[in-house]
Amino acid sequence: MAIVETEALVLRTYNFAEADKIVVSLTHAAGVVRGVAKGCRKLKSRFGSALEPFTLSRFTYYEKENQELVSLRQAEIVKSHFALSSQPETLTGLAYMSDLIIEFSPPHESNDNLYRMVKACLDALSQSPADLQLILRYFEIWLLKLQGYLPDVRYCGQCHQEFNDTSGAFLNFDLLLRCRRCSQGQGSSLSRKLQAQLRATQKLAPQSFVHASHEVTETVICEFAEFTHQLIGRVLERQPRLRSTFQGPIAS
Repeated sequence: MAIVETEALVLRTYNFAEADKIVVSLTHAAGVVRGVAKGCRKLKSRFGSALEPFTLSRFTYYEKENQELVSLRQAEIVKSHFALSSQPETLTGLAYMSDLIIEFSPPHESNDNLYRMVKACLDALSQSPADLQLILRYFEIWLLKLQGYLPDVRYCGQCHQEFNDTSGAFLNFDLLLRCRRCSQGQGSSLSRKLQAQLRATQKLAPQSFVHASHEVTETVICEFAEFTHQLIGRVLERQPRLRSTFQGPIAS
């Protein structure tokens, strides 16, 4: 039996037995981990509020070989994001992020870049709750990129020429972005402003991206959401159980 100590973000909990919970978390050491927190629903639980969704905690757990569920022994709060749950839209956005992390991340597979990206997005959201939609778009793009599903946003996937203001960009069914010549005008066209937004996500941290995007119109933000949801829907072969809220239809 191995003992693991790691920083973790709580993604979701389920009631289990009479006084226990199943805790799904994104850990720094081992990626997405599911564990049992025994007695955590008792009045004087040693876990306190350390198992609240999207609380950053330090976990100690035991794991046995060939068993998916670990046994959570201790959880100490490092940073609470409790204030974010006061707004229904923000709470829905966090649940949406949680669902996508679980959908895209194989259990017990460490991913330092993913862990740091999610933490950075949460910090940005704590500082600018009103910018939820921009942060969700950033999160979606980087989740797709880190899991290998984001097409190159700078170069045509066929001729490898750099996109410019005249060539245009088209998303095809094979999830590649092609220039107008290579795509022959087929697929979903991306506006120049959306292309600029996509390139900005590759250069900037979440909070910097939010600040740089304050002049972006609602039309472009909606187009951005349609683009990311189209990619996510095709990768998962369905839309996520929860969908982030935005103005405009979700592409299927």
